[in-house]
Amino acid sequence: MSESSTCQSCLALLVDYVDGQLPDDVRAKLESHFHDCQPCEDFLATYRATASVCRKALERTIPESVAAKLHAFIRDELCNKSKA
Repeated sequence: MSESSTCQSCLALLVDYVDGQLPDDVRAKLESHFHDCQPCEDFLATYRATASVCRKALERTIPESVAAKLHAFIRDELCNKSKA
C-alpha cells in the first residue's frame, strides 16, 4: 500500500478518531501512523484546532443588525444570480 493510500485511509477515519469512536486496535494503528507521518500529524492538529474554533464561534450570538444585513446580502446575491 502506498504512503498516499495509507494517509487517505487514516484521514477517512479522522472524525471517528477525534470522537473516540474507533476500536482500540484501529486507534492504535492510526496513532502509530500519525506518529510516523508529519503531514498527517499536522492535519490532525489543524482539524482539532478548526473544530475548537467552530465550537467557540457557535457559542456567540450574532447581533440582530448584523444578521439582518447578512440575510439581505444573501437574498440579493441569490436574486442577482437567478436573473443572470
